[in-house]
Amino acid sequence: MIIDAHAHVTREDYGNKDLLLSQMREAGIDKAILVPGGMIDVRKMTSYLLQRDQPKGEPIPNDLVDELVKEYPDKFLAFHCVNPAHGEKAVDEFRKAIAQGKKGLKLAPLIHRFSLTSNAVKDLAKTCAELGVPFYTHVVFHPDASTEKVAILAKEFPRTTIILGHMGLAPADDQAIECAFQHDNLFLETSVSSYLIVKEALRRLGTGKLIFGSEFPLYHPHLELEKIRILLKEEGFEQVTSKNILAMLPS
Repeated sequence: MIIDAHAHVTREDYGNKDLLLSQMREAGIDKAILVPGGMIDVRKMTSYLLQRDQPKGEPIPNDLVDELVKEYPDKFLAFHCVNPAHGEKAVDEFRKAIAQGKKGLKLAPLIHRFSLTSNAVKDLAKTCAELGVPFYTHVVFHPDASTEKVAILAKEFPRTTIILGHMGLAPADDQAIECAFQHDNLFLETSVSSYLIVKEALRRLGTGKLIFGSEFPLYHPHLELEKIRILLKEEGFEQVTSKNILAMLPS
């Protein structure tokens, strides 16, 4: 079993379900965890990072993800994305989504531009621990949403399983490796990261701390998977590509 633990899906041709399913078949990937895409055009990523263009933050297209999980229950699982700025409403929405079958939380600081140590985010982290589901976030080039802030969350909420997307500030965030080493509840997702930083993470942390993801459609799942295959060959491959993420998900 191979699971892509982080794939965005959109209604646009460059990232739609048909393309995702085709690339999954090509890569030999059995399942994918979907998160909403389309709030930015990932082909213009630099423009968003430099704030030349503004994301479409609302509404979050969780409905598309819900449709695909219902249509392909053997292929897709999903995390639910919320905007922490909505406060208690975001927590209530997230609780409802988990009750309806979602498997975890997805935050998007590039889109919604919040602090990872705000009270709203802490409420969501606490809720993840209560519900027994993982908390996924990436980080950006801003002190409010940095790798350091993720480590603060991990320390304050040791019962919350936190997945740091893209190995931190990919492609080479050595601080992310150190933070994962220090906190048992902090795991690193491999998409977008460099061969060298994944190799260093494996050396320092072992296979139990890494989770394979592709960041479809920005990256091709086959290419991201080959990075893991080259590094691990057979030993530990299944751990990174399915066992670690499966252990975090509710039944």
